[in-house]
Amino acid sequence: MSTRLDLVLAKYPNHENGVHLLAARDPSGNQKYLDWGGRMLAAEQALAPEIADVLDLFHRFRGQRVGGRAAHRHATECIHPDVYTYRPQDFARLRDRLLTMKRARDRKQKKRERLYRIDGAVEAAVVYDSADIVVRHIMNKQASVHYGLGTRWCIAMLREGYFDDYSSQNATFFFFERKAPLGNEFDKVCLMVPRGDWAPGEDDFVAFTATDQRVGLLALAKAYGPQLFTILQRVGECSDRYPGSTIAQVYAGTASAEQLAEVFANVGSSKFSAVHEVDATIAAIVCNDAATWSLLEEVMRRAAALVVAAMKRSRLRMRYRYRRRSGSTLEIVRIVEAALAIHPNTPAEVRDRLSGQLRRRHINVLHIRRTNRDGRVGVSYDAPVREGRRGHRLRHLRRNYTAVQLRKSADRFERRASRMRKKAKALERKLAAAKKRKALATAKRVKKTKRVRT
Repeated sequence: MSTRLDLVLAKYPNHENGVHLLAARDPSGNQKYLDWGGRMLAAEQALAPEIADVLDLFHRFRGQRVGGRAAHRHATECIHPDVYTYRPQDFARLRDRLLTMKRARDRKQKKRERLYRIDGAVEAAVVYDSADIVVRHIMNKQASVHYGLGTRWCIAMLREGYFDDYSSQNATFFFFERKAPLGNEFDKVCLMVPRGDWAPGEDDFVAFTATDQRVGLLALAKAYGPQLFTILQRVGECSDRYPGSTIAQVYAGTASAEQLAEVFANVGSSKFSAVHEVDATIAAIVCNDAATWSLLEEVMRRAAALVVAAMKRSRLRMRYRYRRRSGSTLEIVRIVEAALAIHPNTPAEVRDRLSGQLRRRHINVLHIRRTNRDGRVGVSYDAPVREGRRGHRLRHLRRNYTAVQLRKSADRFERRASRMRKKAKALERKLAAAKKRKALATAKRVKKTKRVRT
């Protein structure tokens, strides 16, 4: 390496300081880029620090395809793995493309960090601690993601809402963790304690290993020894003392006004990604007697818009302008109006107005009742006759299309018909081949039978 440095210094004696800087920052480890850097210095393309930065990026991205926002212009171009193919007049173009690749990589890295970053406090409490094992009560999703790292539990997935789904069913979670891992699936175990309307005959404790395999208490006793019985006793006591989650209390109809306001503030976020979750949560909120009229009025005003937003988050590709008039949006509007018509905090004048609207929607106001199915509150009413939907569809089909639109539709149908004809021919060939094989098999069987008889 010293020989290379001496050769470059002898070749470019007027840039001794720059050559020494390039030699100190050469990313190859054997100064194989040094002569190219000296050539750029001699051509006065840039100062030594900038050339060193370009060499760092080149060593990082050499041989890779040019990406970033300029990828559409250089879709087939790669950074050549040999830096000496780039002449001094190519220095600026090489620098720009390397910087483009660096920015694209940085954007991807930031996106990945946002994807796996845990926002919020990690809430967990130790319920058992011994020389070889610690058991924690997991109180929120952040704690589940943090302490469930390295497992296959669905509740430990950061971008999924399975922890909240189980919490809404009033379940509690306890994580077992060995202080000195043995390298097997019992190094971490998730113990779920169901509460509330748990199906009769089911176990009081449900355990999953780190590989998400359900196991019984005998397997846990074999893995952790006699201390398991003490652990189960403390876990049961902790689960009984722990209050139900906020969303579980909302679904049960026992939430406070503050809890209802907190849950409704989160309905518009990505936490409630599925449309049915938004529908169920809004229906439960308006069926809680503790809900204030200001909150109920806001729910009535925003219910349809929240459902449409959930549709967009769920990537349901449909015509939203038609969906607003029917389907989930119209159904949630009817549910909210029916619940408010019998809610104790609804003003009398508003109740009269809602009753008139429900009658126009073919709903019998006298038959509106509160329900509680599977631990979730809601309302029931006489479902209106769904009339007009077919007429609405026909009105859509009778709209005036342009010649270009009709031609595109015809081309689309022709392509579809062509694909179907090809599939039909392939199926016919397959059936003919099967029929031929069956005939040959029958002929062989008959021939064999005749030979045996003779």
